[in-house]
Amino acid sequence: MNTELKKVLKGHAASVYCLFVDEISSRLFSGSSDQMVGSWNSEQLIPDGFSIKLDAPVFSLHKSGNLLFVGQGSGGVHIVNLLTKKEIRHLKYHSRPVFEIISHPGKPFLYFLGGDGILSIVDSSDYSLRWSLPLSDDKLRTASLDAEREKLLVGSSDGYIRILETAYYNVLNEIKAHEGGVYDMAWLSEAKLITVGRDGHIRIWDLEADQMIEREAIPAHNFAIYSIDFSPSGSFFATGSRDKTVKVWNPEDLKNPLRIARRGPLGHTHSVNVVRWVSDDLLVSAGDDRDLYFWSISNS
Repeated sequence: MNTELKKVLKGHAASVYCLFVDEISSRLFSGSSDQMVGSWNSEQLIPDGFSIKLDAPVFSLHKSGNLLFVGQGSGGVHIVNLLTKKEIRHLKYHSRPVFEIISHPGKPFLYFLGGDGILSIVDSSDYSLRWSLPLSDDKLRTASLDAEREKLLVGSSDGYIRILETAYYNVLNEIKAHEGGVYDMAWLSEAKLITVGRDGHIRIWDLEADQMIEREAIPAHNFAIYSIDFSPSGSFFATGSRDKTVKVWNPEDLKNPLRIARRGPLGHTHSVNVVRWVSDDLLVSAGDDRDLYFWSISNS
C-alpha cells in the first residue's frame, strides 16, 4: 500500500471530533469543539458554503434522508433539515455529551449514546423517547447493530461491551473487551467484530449467540485508538489514534499496516480523533490539530 496527502482543508478553530460522509450528496460533515458543523464537497475537496453554529461542542453526527442529527457536549441533539437549512427539533435526553447517534435500518428507532451512561432509544417518527436505559456508570462511546440477529452492541469507557436484544432492549451479556475503554467498533465480516480502545489494541471477536469470543489481539498503536472505519468495498480499514498516526490495514494481513505519520510539514501534529473513507482510494482524518487531511490510498 502507498499513500499521498491529497489535500488539507482548514476551517475549524478547535479539535474535530466527528465526521460523516454522505455518499448520496457527495458531502462531508465535520463537527468540532469550536461549536461548529462544517460541510465540504467530498469530490472537489472544497467547502460547500454551508455551516451550522451551535452553543456547545459537537461530538457526533448522523444523517437520515434530508435530516442531519447533531449530538452536542451539553447532551442535546439538534435536528437540521438540510433542504431548508433550518432546525426542526432540539432534543434533550442526556445530561452529558452525546457521543454517537445511529439508526435502525428496519425499525423506526434512533439510538443516542450518552456520556451519562444512558442509552436513549428514540422514535424516529415523532422523536419521542421510547426507552432510557442506564447501562453504565461511565460514558457510552460506540454502538453497532447486528440487525440480522436482532442484537445491539454498546461499548463504553468502562471497557465493557453490552449485548442487548432489540425487542425490549434487555441486556443479554456484558463482556470486558478493553482495558480503559471501548472507543469504536466495526464489522469485519458477518458475526465477526473488530473493536478498538484506550489500550491501543485492535481486538477481533467472533459473535456466537450472546457470547463474544476473542480471536486475536493486536497491539496496533502506542496510545488510545479513537476511531476505526472500513473502506466501502471492505478492502481496507483505517484506525486513528492519540499517538498522532493513522494506520491502514489489509484485513487479510494484519501484520503490515500502512503507517501515516507526520513527515516534515505534512501530517497530523496532534491526536487523530476520527477517520472516515470517502471512497475506496480516499481517506479523511481529523483531530486535535483542527484540520481535515485527505489521503490518497493505493494498493500498488
